[in-house]
Amino acid sequence: MNTRASLTLLLSTVTLAPAASFSLGGELRNPTQAAPLGAGPLTVLLTNLSGGWLLGMGPLKGARFNVVVPATFKPPVQPLDVCDGVTVQPGGARTYTAETLLLFNAGTNAVATLVQADHPTTPTRRGQWVYSDRTVTLRGRCAGLNTYYSLTLRPGWTGVTTESRDGHFEIMNARSNLPYWVQPVLSRQARATFPTLFSGQRSAFTTR
Repeated sequence: MNTRASLTLLLSTVTLAPAASFSLGGELRNPTQAAPLGAGPLTVLLTNLSGGWLLGMGPLKGARFNVVVPATFKPPVQPLDVCDGVTVQPGGARTYTAETLLLFNAGTNAVATLVQADHPTTPTRRGQWVYSDRTVTLRGRCAGLNTYYSLTLRPGWTGVTTESRDGHFEIMNARSNLPYWVQPVLSRQARATFPTLFSGQRSAFTTR
């Protein structure tokens, strides 16, 4: 069975191994907004969409989901890149961001974005997950910008919140579990729109 067929099977059955290095659970605040994706089982995908990586997944059951990243998966970390003016201690950290959650219907090939935020359309706080290979602390203000860091990343995955108010942005450790919101349909041809993501070539379930 090739990698694409294996991924399709995974997305159809979503039977996850019990051992996992990280799991992300949540509840949709607006589950009725998933109806445009069509009838049938829905799967929540944790992705690095810009790189075409599938990092984890789990079935949507009612309004609840639990996404699991396989224990054997090691994210393709890169040197931490941060703006001038922010102090990073210690140096040398390598990180990786899971920047996008998707809600996918394998039967209809439709997909929508999920956002973790305090409001579906005009949020002041948004959440995402960052992987680090070590403990690292970021403090200070980006030079020439109203962006401030007050963040400590731990080895493995850390929940990160970006708060924006009146042009002031603060990036900090997550202090609460923000709700999740279904956004309008992103594509009705998901496999064609995101061919790398659905090819199985960059997947936590096929890469070791």
